[in-house]
Amino acid sequence: MKQFIMKKPLILCSIFLFNLLFSQESSEDQKNLSISIPSGVDVQVSGEVEVEFIDVEGSGGARNEDEFLRKIETRSPHTRIDKAVLDFKLLYSKNISYRFSLRFDDDNAYADKHYLTIKNANTRLELGKNRPHVALKREIEGYPLIGTAYWKGREYHADIEQSLDNIGLKLGSSIALKRPLGYDDAAEDKSFKMLVYDDGEKIDGQTVELGVRAKTNVGPLNFSGWYYYGKLIDDEDWKKRLHYDFDWYSQVEADTVLNKDANRDHYWYGGRASILLSNILIRAEYIKSLDGFLPRDGFYTEIRTKIPLFLKNDLLFLARYGELNIDRGGSTFYPMLKDAHTWDKSLSTIALVYDITHYSKLKFEYYIINEKTGDTKESATLQNREYQPSVRDNQLLVQLELNF
Repeated sequence: MKQFIMKKPLILCSIFLFNLLFSQESSEDQKNLSISIPSGVDVQVSGEVEVEFIDVEGSGGARNEDEFLRKIETRSPHTRIDKAVLDFKLLYSKNISYRFSLRFDDDNAYADKHYLTIKNANTRLELGKNRPHVALKREIEGYPLIGTAYWKGREYHADIEQSLDNIGLKLGSSIALKRPLGYDDAAEDKSFKMLVYDDGEKIDGQTVELGVRAKTNVGPLNFSGWYYYGKLIDDEDWKKRLHYDFDWYSQVEADTVLNKDANRDHYWYGGRASILLSNILIRAEYIKSLDGFLPRDGFYTEIRTKIPLFLKNDLLFLARYGELNIDRGGSTFYPMLKDAHTWDKSLSTIALVYDITHYSKLKFEYYIINEKTGDTKESATLQNREYQPSVRDNQLLVQLELNF
């Protein structure tokens, strides 16, 4: 109740903004800007800007900083431009195109995705940097935990997909430069990182990852599955991440191990199922992985529907629950309070998204996060501090997304 009272002015301001904006006429008939250059290549230009308000529950600031207690990095509510993206699509012919995206955020500007697409009626070939093709396009700002951990990062790949329309099946395969192990945030706050397959970059000892996938429909049911395998990147993965960042890793492999003797096994596989009934979509996904001796797995389930309103456009409602676990069962790797990437996590998400026009959205999202930090009452007593089995870091997001 206290949290609601504190956020009441924000909610009232958001409702005012909401009423101001939804009264504007939709511009669905507008097209992307298209430019013809002397070479005859058509260039389509589009973009996206996200402006958001974030409020994180929990204690932050210097007075809450302690050697053992975890604190919120930015406790105070704040507003930011989350990102600005400029997309260019070069159309060489009806079947050949090249796309690249420039992304700008608070820290830097860089080329985000860039890839060549060659396609005909049943075959699609993609060469360049993009997400793995098992990734889903987001309808809300927040990813599932396993989405962030496994398929959010960009990779350099050659990917081919074949549609077998006579039997309702799509088959795909890829060869990619393996993405390095890295860290990302569960939601908007940047305090408690989790282990992920990060964006591809230039790394010494680079390895290759091979993947296969399949997708089919049976009436309103949709099924897909995939399997990726390869080897950990020399030093960057098995030494820099697994040995240096997981204290328990030395229990299964000595820290002095040489490259030629290290376990560099790597694979991840998963499946997804969804059913669309009227305007209600129900989806579930599971992923399991092994990196060296470190096993992880996770899942999520979600329900999404469009709620008719008296307004011109409908309101999207989404509810989701998901988990990401390190060594489920805890036979070797245990959570440690000082290392957030060793924690098992769960994330519940409630989201409302209103399409103000075809090119603008207003999003309200609330994230309920639960972590198992590995803290014990005995260690808290010995260190004369508060017992902290979890962290208070639930998060509220209000975002205005503008496309052009």
